[in-house]
Amino acid sequence: MSSSPSPSPPPLVAPVPAHGDDRAAWLTPGPRPSAPSVVVTTPAYDGANDANDCWLHVEVSDPHRVGDGLSKHIEYKISYWTNNASFASESGCVTRRYSDFEWLGKQLSASVDGAIVPLVPSKTLMHMDDPSSRGIEKRRAGLAMFMARIAAHPFMRKSSDVQVFLEDSNKSSWSSRLPWYERGVLSDSVSSVTSWLSTINTSDVSASLSSSMAIDALREKPQHTEVVDYVSTLKMRLEKLVSAASALQKHGKHTVGVYQEFCACLELLAGQEDKALKVFAPTAKGVWWDKTRALFAAMTTPQQDAAEAMRIEFLEPLEDVHSLCCALMAAFDARKRVVDHYNRVTAQIERIEAKLSTMGVPEPGPKREEKQKIELAASDLRIERTQTHERYERCCANMEHELLWFHTELATALGSALKKHVAASGRAAGSQSRVQDEHFCEIKKLFANKPEAFSS
Repeated sequence: MSSSPSPSPPPLVAPVPAHGDDRAAWLTPGPRPSAPSVVVTTPAYDGANDANDCWLHVEVSDPHRVGDGLSKHIEYKISYWTNNASFASESGCVTRRYSDFEWLGKQLSASVDGAIVPLVPSKTLMHMDDPSSRGIEKRRAGLAMFMARIAAHPFMRKSSDVQVFLEDSNKSSWSSRLPWYERGVLSDSVSSVTSWLSTINTSDVSASLSSSMAIDALREKPQHTEVVDYVSTLKMRLEKLVSAASALQKHGKHTVGVYQEFCACLELLAGQEDKALKVFAPTAKGVWWDKTRALFAAMTTPQQDAAEAMRIEFLEPLEDVHSLCCALMAAFDARKRVVDHYNRVTAQIERIEAKLSTMGVPEPGPKREEKQKIELAASDLRIERTQTHERYERCCANMEHELLWFHTELATALGSALKKHVAASGRAAGSQSRVQDEHFCEIKKLFANKPEAFSS
C-alpha cells in the first residue's frame, strides 16, 4: 500500500508550549523535509500530475493533551509546505483534533466527485488521552497516512476545504463547523442514528419514485453494478481474513504468555531439586529442570517475534487494504446519492409539468402569476438537473482512474503482505528449529553411538 513504517513505541512526549513566543516558535514549520514520512501512490489522471502542477506536503506530529475534565482531548500538530498560489503562505502550522480530520473527510466526500477519499482511523471503545500511549501513536500514524493521500491526490489537494483545514487557526470557527454532538464520545452514537435515519428516508423516497420513474431517469450501467458487488464481496472476505489473522496473532501472544508461565514453574522445580541434591546425593543427576526451563525460555523469543511479525507484516497491511475497500464503497455511495438526487429532481420536474398542462392558458390575474411562478420553479429545477448530470459524468470519468489505481494498489499490498508473512513465518520456524537442535544435541549424540552390546 505504502512505504510508511509501522508505528513504533512512541518516545516520551515533550511538553507543548501553551502560549507566548514559545508557542509561536513551536508552530513554525521550518524547512521542508527532504522526503515525506509517508510515501503513497496516486491515481494517474491525464495532465493532472505534471511537473508544473502544484504540490502539497503535510506532516502530522506531536500529539498533545488539551483541556481538562469533559473538554479534555488530544490535538496534533499539522505542518504543511506547498507551492499553491491560493495559500496565504508557502508553509504553516496548525493544531487539529480527531473530529477536525473527520470534518475534512466528509467535506471531500461531498465535493470531490468520483474520488476515493481515504478514511480516518477508526475510533476506539476506550477513551485515549495519553499522548505517549501506543494507541495514540497508531492513530497519529493513521492520520499521517490520511493526510498524505489527500496531499498526493491531484484533485483533493486543490480543494478549498483542505486549504481551510491547513490555514484556519481560529478555534471558534471550528466549533461552528462541527457541532458539539459530533465531537468526542457522542459522535459515534449520533452518526449511527443519523445513518440509520438517512437509510429510512432514502428507502421511502425510492419507494415513492419507483411507481412513477421518469422516462429519462438516470440508471447505472450493469458493469458498474457488477463492480460494486465485487468490491462489496471483497470487503466482506477481507473482514473475515482480518478477523482470522487477528485471532492467529492473539494466539501467538497467548502462547508466549503460556511459555513464560511454564518457565516460571520450571524455575521453582529447579530450585526445589537443587535443595534436594544438596541434602541427599551430590552425585545424582536429577531431572535437569534448568535445561528444560532454558529450552522453553529460548523458544519464547522466536514465538514472540513471530507474533509481532504477524501484526506488522500481515495484519496491519490487511487492515489498510480493508480500509481502502471501505473508502471505495463510500465513493460508490456518494455516486449513488448523485444518481438519486438526479432522479428526484427529474420526478419533481415531471410533476410540475403535469400540473402546468392542466392549468392551460389562464387569464391575466392571480392564476397567471401562479403559473409563472411554477414555470420559474421548473426552470430552476432543470438547471439543477443539468448540474447534477454534469456531476455524475465527472464521477464516472474520475472513478475509472480511481478503480485502476485501486486494483493496482490492492494487488501490490496483498502480494507484498503475503510474501512478507511467508518469509517471517519461515524465519520463526527456522529459529525455533535451531533452538531445539541446540538443546537436544546431547540426546542426538547418545542415539548416534550404539552401545557395544548392540554392535556386531
